[in-house]
Amino acid sequence: MNGVAGQGASPLAQAAPPAAALAAVPGLEHGEAPLLCQRLPGGTVNDSWRVETHAGRFVLRIDGPAWRRPGVDRRRELVLHGLAAAAGLAPPIVRALPEQGLLVCEFLPGADWAEGDFGDRARLVRLGDRLRALHALPAPQLARFDPAAILGDYLGRADELARSQGAGLGEALAAACRRVHAGGRQPAIIHGDLVHTNLRAGRGLWLLDWEYAQVGDPAWDIGCILAYYPAAQAHLGPLLAAAGLAGASEAVLAARYVYAVLSWAWHRARGEAAALPGRPA
Repeated sequence: MNGVAGQGASPLAQAAPPAAALAAVPGLEHGEAPLLCQRLPGGTVNDSWRVETHAGRFVLRIDGPAWRRPGVDRRRELVLHGLAAAAGLAPPIVRALPEQGLLVCEFLPGADWAEGDFGDRARLVRLGDRLRALHALPAPQLARFDPAAILGDYLGRADELARSQGAGLGEALAAACRRVHAGGRQPAIIHGDLVHTNLRAGRGLWLLDWEYAQVGDPAWDIGCILAYYPAAQAHLGPLLAAAGLAGASEAVLAARYVYAVLSWAWHRARGEAAALPGRPA
């Protein structure tokens, strides 16, 4: 739900992890010094480091302030991330301490995607294949993705101008959601934030950062891609086929509009400038 919020370094990023946070990493429980501690790019939502110890290679994530991560539900994130990791689609969780704002995962070597990769047919087909595997997992009994409620939450955090602009979006958003659900597809685990920095190609193609994962129609994930990266539209047919969603283009285009609205509202909830998306025809 964060548009391209994974790009750029946070102006409030810490220079190094606090000692108490490093102690959550295997091999550093007793104050040992890490073999390597390197800040990872991104970080407008959280701050993350690659940490190497005698026990292995890890990623340490420290929660950013609440204003940087509107809408995050750590309980839901851990459930859905854990299921995806068990299926080989996400980094295994090593230690989760949500009350301390800490998450430690295995470090998976590879190269993060770039924005231009979303204009590459072969890469999109590979991503579609991974999403098909994700969407085939049994969905847990969690509340379903509710864009209207999320929009309301974001606007409740935003300034008066954004609330005024968003006041008339409810009808268009509801109509788009009905179009998404018209296909009658079974609810699935959806990643919900497929920005390029959340995709890493290595031994496999891994989906990173599950903060905005949900349970909902699988068309939402393709709509998310299109909302964030319009270049992917040129290869929509192959992407849908790889994702097992051939024939769902109308639902996906409706989902694209919903994600564009939520991305706008997410930025406004953080006090950031963003252009209000045009309404669908």
